[in-house]
Amino acid sequence: MSEYYSYADLSHKEKLQLAIRNILTTDSLIRPLNDNGRPGGLLEFPDNDDREFLIVGDLHANKQNLKSILLDNQNLYRIRNDEAVMIVLGDAVHDERVGHLHDMDESIEIMDIIIHLLNEYPDNFFYLLGNHDTFSSRLGKSGIQQGLLYHNAMLAKRGKDYTNLMQTFYSVLPVFVRHKYFLAVHAGPVRGGISREQVINIRSSVSGDLLWQLTWNRLNETRSSPSKKEYAPEDLDSLRQAFDFPDNYPIVVGHNPMWKWGRDDSVWVDPLGAKNHIILYSNLEEKCTYISFNNSPKYNIRNAKLRVKKQKFLLGDR
Repeated sequence: MSEYYSYADLSHKEKLQLAIRNILTTDSLIRPLNDNGRPGGLLEFPDNDDREFLIVGDLHANKQNLKSILLDNQNLYRIRNDEAVMIVLGDAVHDERVGHLHDMDESIEIMDIIIHLLNEYPDNFFYLLGNHDTFSSRLGKSGIQQGLLYHNAMLAKRGKDYTNLMQTFYSVLPVFVRHKYFLAVHAGPVRGGISREQVINIRSSVSGDLLWQLTWNRLNETRSSPSKKEYAPEDLDSLRQAFDFPDNYPIVVGHNPMWKWGRDDSVWVDPLGAKNHIILYSNLEEKCTYISFNNSPKYNIRNAKLRVKKQKFLLGDR
C-alpha cells in the first residue's frame, strides 16, 4: 500500500478494483495459470509452507462470526505476520436465518470486510467461490430469489459500475485448494473425480458442469445410487487419487450442513461413513466453528468466542 494515500480514503469501487487485481496477481506458483494464460481455479500451496491454515465455512452474512474468528487465538495478528493463512470456503453472503432471507445489507457489509482482508493480506487471506456468490435469479432459498435480491440491493446502494465489478470479482475467484495436508472446496467433489488440470481450467469452454458440481454437489444421504447432484465416498476416493493425495488425509467442504442429523452442530466429521471428510459451517449465532491445520493432517476444531470489537481491519463495517 502506498504511503501517499490511506486505504480508508479509497472509494468502495477502488477497493473492489484493488481486490480483483490482487486475486488475479496471486503468485502463479500458488495459483497456476490455465491454458489461456489466466489464473486458474486451483490454489496449490508448496509442501514447505509451514504456516498454520485456518479454514472457515459458510458465513452467510454473519459478520460477527468472521470478526470473532479473526480475533480468536491471535489469528489476525498471525495472518498479519505471515504466520497463518485464512481460507473462506465461499458463501459469505445471503442470510439464512428465518425471517432474514430478504435482508441484504449484512451481505454487502461482510463483503466489504472480505474485500479489505483480500487487499490488506493478499498472500494470507483467500476466498473460494461458493454457489451463493452470484447475482443469478436462479439462486434462491424457500422460494426467495436471494441472488436477484442481492443484485438489486447492491445496485441501489453502490450503483451499476460497482455491481458489475462485483460480478467480475466472483468470476475470477479460485475454486479449489490443494495443501500438503488437506483438500478443500466449497461443496464437494465431482462425480468420478476431477484432475488437477481440469481444476486449473475449470472455467474453460470444455469444462462442462465441473464448476457447477464443485460449488453445488451434496453428499448422498440415502446411501443409494447418487443423483447427478450428489457425491458418494467413492467420489472422495477418486478425488484423492487424481491429486495423488493420501487416503487418510481430509477433504474439507462447506455448503451442506447435516442439520437433519442434529441442529446444534456446525461441523460434521466422517459424515454418513465418508471417511476423512469434513463438512464445516461457520454461521451459527450461538457457535462459531472453524478448523486449523498446523503442519499436520491432524486438524483442530475450534470454536471462537463470540465477541465484537472495532479494529482497524474492519474498515468495511460502518
